[in-house]
Amino acid sequence: MKLKYLLVAGGLMALGACTDSDYELSKIVPEEYHNILYVNNSGKQALTLYDTGSDQQYTVSIIKAGSEPTLTAHASINVMSQTQIDEEYSIPEGVNYSLIGEDCYSLETTEVNFSSSDRYKLVNVFFKTSQVKEVMENNPDRVWVLPLQVTSATDSINADKNEVFIELEAVLAPTMGFIMASPVEVIQMDYSALTDFTAELPFGLNVDNTWDLECSFDVDEAYVDEYNRSNSTVFSMFPEGSYTLPETMTLANGITTDELEIGFSGSALSPGDYMLPVKITGVSMFTISESNSVYPLMYRIMGTQLDRTGWTAEATSEETTGEGAGNGVAGCILDDDASTYWHSSWQVMAYPPFEIVIDMQAEHTVSQIALAQRCNGYTDTATGRFSISSDKNSWTEVGQFSMENGLEETQTFGVNTAKGRYLKIRIETSHRDGYASLSEVYVYGVE
Repeated sequence: MKLKYLLVAGGLMALGACTDSDYELSKIVPEEYHNILYVNNSGKQALTLYDTGSDQQYTVSIIKAGSEPTLTAHASINVMSQTQIDEEYSIPEGVNYSLIGEDCYSLETTEVNFSSSDRYKLVNVFFKTSQVKEVMENNPDRVWVLPLQVTSATDSINADKNEVFIELEAVLAPTMGFIMASPVEVIQMDYSALTDFTAELPFGLNVDNTWDLECSFDVDEAYVDEYNRSNSTVFSMFPEGSYTLPETMTLANGITTDELEIGFSGSALSPGDYMLPVKITGVSMFTISESNSVYPLMYRIMGTQLDRTGWTAEATSEETTGEGAGNGVAGCILDDDASTYWHSSWQVMAYPPFEIVIDMQAEHTVSQIALAQRCNGYTDTATGRFSISSDKNSWTEVGQFSMENGLEETQTFGVNTAKGRYLKIRIETSHRDGYASLSEVYVYGVE
C-alpha cells in the first residue's frame, strides 16, 4: 500500500509539469483513488442525551474526496452487529459494549448519493431519549452504543475513517441555571468615584432552546451568611433600595442563553464588602440546576487608603538583629518600603500566634485591610484575624484573613466596618512553620 501512495504522489508531481494533451489523469492516478469516501467525525464519539420529550439529533458527516472530486458516488450506512462490536471493541478493550435497540433510534437514510457537485453529505440519527433512558437505567452495568459503518459497492472507502462509534454516556434532564466562573470574581470599585452601575448575569438552558421559557428571580438572603461561614468572609447584603432586580424574564425560542440586568445605586452604598445572591426561583419547563441556581454577585467598595503618617506598630515577637539593622521589627510594615519587613523571632525561636498592634493615632472607620508578604519568595504568613479597639483594652474582631502561598502581591481583605484607633493583626498559622513576616500593612476606610 505504501508503494501505491508513492506512485500516486510521483504521478501528481509529473502531472503538474505536463499539459493536458500529454497525459490523462486516469493514466497517472489509479482508478481506486479517483473517489474516496470517509466519515469526517469518525472513531469513538461520547454523546450525552437530554430528556426534552423530543428526539435528539446526532449528525454524521460523510466526505467525498479523491483525485476526481467531480465524479458521482454512492454510500450505504449500516449499523454494526453485536458480533462485530464484540470482535472489534468489547473483547480487545474488556468493556461490555451493547448495541442499543432499534426502538431507541432511527436513521434518516441508509443510502447516500453524491452528485458531481456534492462534496459532503449529512446523515441524521434521531435518538428517542425516553426509551434510551429507560434502557440505561434498567441495565446500568452495560455501555450502550450505536456504531455506524459506511460502505460502498462502487467507490473506495478510507478503511481508517469508515466508522463512527457513538457511546451513549447519559440521559440528563434539561436544567436552567446561571453561567459563571468558579470562583466568582469579587468586583472592586473605588468609593470616591462610585456612580450608578449595572451588572449582567448570564443564564440559560443546558440544551438548545426550542421553547418560550418563563423564568423568575429573587434574592436569597440566607445565602450570604452561609457563604461567609464557609469562606471566612464578611459580606453584607446590598441595602434595600440600592438595587433593581427584574422578577421575571422570558428566554425566547431559539435563544439558549441570555443576561439578567441588575441596576445599582452608587449613592446608597458606603465602603465595605457587599453581596447580592440572585436566585432562579422558577422556570415554566424543566428543572433548575442545583449547582448553578444562585449567582453570588460580589462587590468590594474600597474606602480611601488612610494616611499612615505618624502611625506606630508593636509586635509580640520581632527579629531585631538577625534580619539586619533596622529590619525585622514591627515598624517596617508602615515605612512604604517593600524591601523591609517585620519578621517573627527566629534566633530565639518563636511560634504562632503572633500579634501586631498598629496605633493609627486617631479614630478611623475601617472597611478593608491589605497585607503584603515579605518579597523574594518568603511568603510565610498564612491565616489570622483582625480586631479593632478604641482604647487598646477592649477589642472587637472584625474579620479573618487567609493569605495565598507564593503570592508576593498585596492581598486585600474585607472586614466588618468598624470604628477605632487601634488595629490588631493576629497571625495564627504559617506556610513555613515557626516563621512569619509582612512587608507592609495598608488600611482603608473613612478618615
